[in-house]
Amino acid sequence: LPYTWLMEKLIGFADSIIVSNRFLQNRFTGCLIPHCRDTTILDPDLFNRQEIKKSLGLEGNRVIMFLGTPRAHKGMDDLIQAVENLDHPDVRLVFIGAEPSFQSQQSNSSSKQKKVVVLPKIPFDELPKHLSAADILVVPQRDTTDTQGQIPAKLFDAMAMAIPVIATHVSDIPEVLGGNGYLVEPGKPEELSRTLKYVLDHPEEAREKGLQARQRCIDLYDIKVMEEKLQNLIEIFVNPS
Repeated sequence: LPYTWLMEKLIGFADSIIVSNRFLQNRFTGCLIPHCRDTTILDPDLFNRQEIKKSLGLEGNRVIMFLGTPRAHKGMDDLIQAVENLDHPDVRLVFIGAEPSFQSQQSNSSSKQKKVVVLPKIPFDELPKHLSAADILVVPQRDTTDTQGQIPAKLFDAMAMAIPVIATHVSDIPEVLGGNGYLVEPGKPEELSRTLKYVLDHPEEAREKGLQARQRCIDLYDIKVMEEKLQNLIEIFVNPS
């Protein structure tokens, strides 16, 4: 907190400000440039989903994935409760990037042992491979001060990989998805569970939404798009006339 407070005090000395979401733009002004991804690397056509599921011990399962460090404000309890309410014996909730303490906590719960799979942190270059095992990626952010000023990078990962996304109405998430995903209210595990069931029961619709999300990512959030925006910003700064 002291470090963040100090950095905010230094913003006035900046020649230019770049922000990643509208909450920060409203607070600090600046140029809005969202997260981006290299969609030539995060490309579902480069991976065999079934083979990767097999290598991860998930063969024959439908995978609901959470990517990143599990935190309370990210809606972990809501997600776990929502999956526990599903009557789908082949469903596995897979966490990638969890701390050992979280893994131990889930392992000690006998009711979750079959449905919940916790994998350790992975190098960034292994991200596309692991993501390709997901049938659904969930971003269950709660509506808190932590999440209002944040836009999850994992959202762009999933879009690039054409993975159907279920997310909450928090921050810029609805705008980023642009209708190419499924939205639920934050802090509502029952609604999240119903939406998960709907997506699992309508795989073709979910697949189409995933493909549309990938195209949106290519058009708006690819690294080449950000490169062009940054170049324009630099040119304006260097040549203000």
